[in-house]
Amino acid sequence: MSQPPSPTPTPEQVVRRYLEEMYNERRLDLVGELIADPEIRHSPGERRVMSLAENTERLEKMFAQCPVLRFEPSVVITQDDLVSVAWNGWSTQADGRSYEFAAVELFRVQDGKITEIWNAKEAKGHWLP
Repeated sequence: MSQPPSPTPTPEQVVRRYLEEMYNERRLDLVGELIADPEIRHSPGERRVMSLAENTERLEKMFAQCPVLRFEPSVVITQDDLVSVAWNGWSTQADGRSYEFAAVELFRVQDGKITEIWNAKEAKGHWLP
């Protein structure tokens, strides 16, 4: 007897897994499960279409440069297929320098995968409670 298909996760569940499991736990095996192919990444003045291979390479480089890299959502707001996250981050670079930083990102999630991300450069420090 076959099992019923598992339900598609909510956009917020996808984004939380992206931050917690893919980034914080360094689970590159989740790239294809959480990120659409292609994915569109927006930053001020730039729009970049990235394949899964390009996203995997981007993450591999980031993880190599940052032996410690952690993101913790501070505020999460979901509306339909959009999830906005204000997060705090911690990073220790390969040379031993450590940073605390924060940013806001907006994610579009469709059919259980992140299809677009809007982000601007992070700022030094953390969001305060």
